[in-house]
Amino acid sequence: MGLALDEPEENDVIEQINGIRVALDFRISDHAKGITLDFEDTREGAGLVMKGQSDCC
Repeated sequence: MGLALDEPEENDVIEQINGIRVALDFRISDHAKGITLDFEDTREGAGLVMKGQSDCC
């Protein structure tokens, strides 16, 4: 799974999450239900990370 800041595609599932419009590829929308997006700042660097899906991919 990946994250992109882009316009939604024609077949994307559009949801409003915490006031933010999110587009999910219809093929992975069921797998993304338990995922949260967080920001981490570590020695290795800082950035957005997806958490909550340990058996993914």
